[in-house]
Amino acid sequence: MKFVPETLSKYGISSEIVDARRLAEIVSRLEDAPNTIILMAQDVAPDTVWTGEPSSPIQLWIEAGGTIIWTGDWEFYYVGFSNYTMVHRPYIENVIFGMITVTAFADNTEVKPTELGRRIMPSFESYRTDRPAYASIAETFECEIYGTSDDGIYAEPILIKVGEGAVVKICMTGGRVDFTTRATLICEFILNRIFNMGGVKIERPFPTIPIVIGVAITTTAIALIVYFMRRR
Repeated sequence: MKFVPETLSKYGISSEIVDARRLAEIVSRLEDAPNTIILMAQDVAPDTVWTGEPSSPIQLWIEAGGTIIWTGDWEFYYVGFSNYTMVHRPYIENVIFGMITVTAFADNTEVKPTELGRRIMPSFESYRTDRPAYASIAETFECEIYGTSDDGIYAEPILIKVGEGAVVKICMTGGRVDFTTRATLICEFILNRIFNMGGVKIERPFPTIPIVIGVAITTTAIALIVYFMRRR
C-alpha cells in the first residue's frame, strides 16, 4: 500500500487507495474502464462489486475494458462483507472466466521468466507460487505468459483477456513472497506493459514494508489500490 503508489508517482502515475464503497463507484463507470487498473491484494472481493454472478459489477467492468491485477491468493474466491465475514460458493472463482477452471492448486511451484516476462518485469528471476494458472488455458483464452514452471504445466505471472479487459495474476502466493518482490513486479508490469516504458527496472533496496500492513489487508477484505491511467 505504501511502496506501489509512491513508486508509480515518480513516473507521473496517479493512484487512489479506496474502500469497498468507493470501489463500487469506480467500477460503475464502464466508460472509464479502459483507462483504469485495479490492484487487489488477497482472495476476497467486497460484495459491493462481486456477488459471484456474471452480472457482478466488477465482471461487467472487466468486460468493458478494465484491467485487474491480482496478487496474494486465488482471484474472486470469496465474497467479503462489511462485518469482516466472507463466503465461498462452489465454482465461484471460475465465474469471471465463464466457468472454465484457469487456476491450479499447485503449492510451492517455482516459476521462471519467459522471454516476454524478462522484458516486462526485468527484476523477475523466479519465485514460488501456490495458485498459478494452467498454461494450457492459452488454447482457450488470449493470454500473455510472463513465467512458467520447468515442466511447462503452470503459468505465472500471466495476463488473461476477459472481454475487452484482462485479469493479471502476479505472485499468487499468500504471504510467501516478500512484499518488496511483490511490489517490484507489480510496478514493473504497470510501467512496462501498460505504459510501455521500455524495460524500466526498479532498483533495490526499497524501504521495508511492515508485515502488519499485509495482515491489515487480509483482515479488512476491502483495502484496494486503484490506478487511473491512460493507455499508450
